[in-house]
Amino acid sequence: MQAMRDQLRPALVVVMIVAGLLSAGCGSRDNHAASVHAGAESTPTGVSTKAQFVTQAQAICQGLSASEKPLKARQETLKSLPSAAADKLFVSLVDQVVKLSRAADSRLEALARPADDSSAISKLLAGFTAEINDAVGIARAARSEESTSGEASEDALKRSIAANIAAAGAFGMRACFGSE
Repeated sequence: MQAMRDQLRPALVVVMIVAGLLSAGCGSRDNHAASVHAGAESTPTGVSTKAQFVTQAQAICQGLSASEKPLKARQETLKSLPSAAADKLFVSLVDQVVKLSRAADSRLEALARPADDSSAISKLLAGFTAEINDAVGIARAARSEESTSGEASEDALKRSIAANIAAAGAFGMRACFGSE
């Protein structure tokens, strides 16, 4: 498990970045399936402009970022712990990041969407769902000591993040990316 933890420890950094991105109002990912997004094209009442949506989404981002700070601090302590304890904490931290991201995702999904941007928002949220699923894959691989699947999940996560950063930035969701 020591080798698995050493290989996947950098993945925790990626997972923490995902949490920051998700909190960026770009769609923190619960384990919402794509079907959640398929029916999300309707525009709830309450938000009439893109600027209002972005403001509300970025507030969710800031809340997630604040919630993940203690986890980032705990991540640093893994290096000094015995292997068995570090392994358990690694998986626990990834699980906590996913849980926080899912909660933020629920709040993002509940935001009213401006009609003109509903499709773009749905695509952003679907992309971040993929990120959360990749993070779950990293935790699953660490639990079962499967470095090959963990590396595949980490690579997929990095690709998803890169694509989603570009899409979210183009949509105007840049504020939460500067600190990550």
